[in-house]
Amino acid sequence: MYRLIFPLLISLSLAVLPVCGPGSEPLETPDSNLDYYGSTPPVNYLLGDFSPASHPLFVRLDRVNIPTGGRTIYLRKETADALGRMYAAFQKDHPDVEFWITSGTRNFRAQRGIWEAKWNGSRKVGGQKLNETIADPEQRALKILEYSSMPGTSRHHWGTDFDVNKLTNGYYKSGPGKILYDWMVANGGRYGFCQPYTAGRTSGYFEERWHWTYLPLARRFTKDWQRMVADRYPAGKNFAGSKGAGDLAPIYVESINPACQ
Repeated sequence: MYRLIFPLLISLSLAVLPVCGPGSEPLETPDSNLDYYGSTPPVNYLLGDFSPASHPLFVRLDRVNIPTGGRTIYLRKETADALGRMYAAFQKDHPDVEFWITSGTRNFRAQRGIWEAKWNGSRKVGGQKLNETIADPEQRALKILEYSSMPGTSRHHWGTDFDVNKLTNGYYKSGPGKILYDWMVANGGRYGFCQPYTAGRTSGYFEERWHWTYLPLARRFTKDWQRMVADRYPAGKNFAGSKGAGDLAPIYVESINPACQ
C-alpha cells in the first residue's frame, strides 16, 4: 500500500479546499484554436523533452516585466500573460508586499538533475543522504516524492506551473506570505490559476502553498499525460530509480486538488 501523505489522525475536517479563487472554475478559458504543442511531438512535450529557452510558445519572464529575483525563468506565453495581469492586480491591492516567481518551467534534464541528486545523496532530503539511509527503491522514491517529481511527471515541464516567493508552507501562514496566499486563494481563479497541491488529499505530494497552475492549458496537458504517457512511462527515458519506482508516476500526476482537474 502506498503511503498516505498525512497521518490518519488528522481530522477529516481538513478536507480538500477548492483553492482556485472564487467558485470552482477559473474565468480564463482556453481558446479552441490554441496551439498546445507547436512543433514538439506531444509525448516529448509532456515528458519535458525540449528546451523552453528555444521553444516559440515560451517567454522569459523578466522580459515581460514579471519579477524573478534575478533568475532566468520561462513559462508558456499564455501563462505569462495571465500571470502578468494577476501580478498587476496584486500590486494594486498590496503595493508594499513582495511578489516574485522563484521557479517556472523545468525540462526533463533539469528535473532529472534534482531527482538524481536526492537519490544519490549529493543533495540531502530532510537532513538525510538517502543513498545511505533508505535502500529500498520504492521507499526512497516515496521520500523524494513528498515534494519532488520524478522526471517526466512534473507539471513544471509544461510551462503552466510556477512557484511564488518561498518554498515553505510556514511562510504563507503569517506576515507578507499570508497576505499573498490569501489574496491568491481569493483572486487567482479570476486569472485561471489554481493551487494543485492542497492539504487534505490522501495521496500524492505534500501541500505546496507556493505552487500554482494555469488551468486553461494544464487541464489539457494532465489529460493528455494520462492518455499518452501513463501506460508507457518512463517511455525509454530512464533515470536513477526508474525501474523500481516508475509505477508510482500516475498516482502523483493524478493526485491533485479536485478544483484543478
